[in-house]
Amino acid sequence: MKSLICLGQIVAGHGIKGQVKIKIFAESPESLTEYGVIVNEKQEPVSITSLSVKSPTLAVASIAGVTTRNQADLLKGTQLFIDESQLPPLSDEEVYYEQLMDLPLMAGDKTLGTVVGVFDFGAGTFCEISTPGGKVGTIHLTSCTVLPNKLECDEDHFLI
Repeated sequence: MKSLICLGQIVAGHGIKGQVKIKIFAESPESLTEYGVIVNEKQEPVSITSLSVKSPTLAVASIAGVTTRNQADLLKGTQLFIDESQLPPLSDEEVYYEQLMDLPLMAGDKTLGTVVGVFDFGAGTFCEISTPGGKVGTIHLTSCTVLPNKLECDEDHFLI
């Protein structure tokens, strides 16, 4: 199965001509048109014909074949994906959030937990961690918690 990366989700119809509002999960809204073929959950192509950026996390788009508000409203909840291979290469100091998922969080030789989510709510990036004892907590990823050039993401662990 392909490794799909979710770039956004249709959250509502917009206007009477079939446009949709898309919540953006990527670094920029333009990502929806820069990476090539976008697919839905069923891996069916979704063709965005126009995109209007409203904020860093919201865009209004026209989708091929969607011409009425009723059609647009039926798409609410649809997630928009690309294949991981479509993403641009990263520098050695960068990592995609998706790559951190399910990795153990280590402090030295001690396992603190497993990364179960990575979020940015506008105040910075947070990792949600599930501990071996079953508790869930968060770590705010800042220059204080993750020292510059000290973040390592190997295939088997995430080290702070």
